[in-house]
Amino acid sequence: MTTSVPTAEDGKRSVWKDSGLVDSYLRQTRKGVPLAQIQLDVMLRVIAGSKSGTLHRERPVRNFLDLGCGDGILAATILEKYPDAKGMLVDFSMPMIQAALRKLKEYSRSVHFSSVDYTDPSWFDIVSTHAPFDVIVSGFSIHHQSHTVKQQVYTDIFDLMEPGGIFMNIEHVSSATPRIEALYDEYFIDSLWANQLTDNDAQTRAQVAAAYHKREDKQENILASVELQCEWLRRIGFVDVDCFFKIFELAVFGGRCPEVSGDEAA
Repeated sequence: MTTSVPTAEDGKRSVWKDSGLVDSYLRQTRKGVPLAQIQLDVMLRVIAGSKSGTLHRERPVRNFLDLGCGDGILAATILEKYPDAKGMLVDFSMPMIQAALRKLKEYSRSVHFSSVDYTDPSWFDIVSTHAPFDVIVSGFSIHHQSHTVKQQVYTDIFDLMEPGGIFMNIEHVSSATPRIEALYDEYFIDSLWANQLTDNDAQTRAQVAAAYHKREDKQENILASVELQCEWLRRIGFVDVDCFFKIFELAVFGGRCPEVSGDEAA
C-alpha cells in the first residue's frame, strides 16, 4: 500500500478535512444511508456486465479508480468480489483516507492512495500514471462540486478509462420539487433514527431531525438532477448511460466507455 500527496500546497478549505466531522459522518450519517447495500449490489451488477452475449460480456475487474473514496466502502466492495484487482483511491480529506486505510488493511498490497484534490488540474497527471482503468467509481463525492467542475471531472474520468470501461456513480442528486425534497429528508431522517448504534446512544426522532437539518456538511452540497448528469455523460461520449437505481435523492448512474469507434448505445 502506498500513499502519495500533491506537490502543491492544497489551500482548499472544507469541512471534510475536519476529523471530528468525518468521524461523526462515518459513525452516523453514512451508516444511516437508506438501502445502501442495494446501491452497492446495483453497482457490482453493472460492473460485472452480462453473463451471456458478446458485446456486454462478463469480465473481471483488473484496475479500478475510486474517486472521492471516503472510508473506502466502494473499493472494499469491489475487492471482495474481485480480490485480484488493483485499485487507486483518491480523496483530499486525510481523515477519510485514514479511515480507508483501516478498512482496507487486508488489501494493503492491492491499493494505492493519493490525497490529491480532483478539483486541482494537477490531479489528472498524478492519477494518469496508474491509468487506464477498466472501472471508475465514485460515491457521494462529486455532488460537492459546481456544475462546471462536475462536467470537467466526468470528462477526465472518460479520458482515464480503457475502451469498454465502466463508470458508476453512487450519488446525492437533486429533487424535482421542494415537496419531493421534503419527502426525501423525512425518509433519510427515519433511516438515521432506525440505525442508531446502541440504545444508550439513542435519540428521539426530533433530536435526529434537528441534527440532520443543521449538519455542517449540508452547506457543501451542490446538487444536480440525475437526468442532467446522464445527459452530460452522453455528450462527453459515454454509451449505455442510465440511472440504474433511484429513490428520492439517492441515485446510482453511469455509463460505459465505447470499446471501438462507432460503438453506440442501443
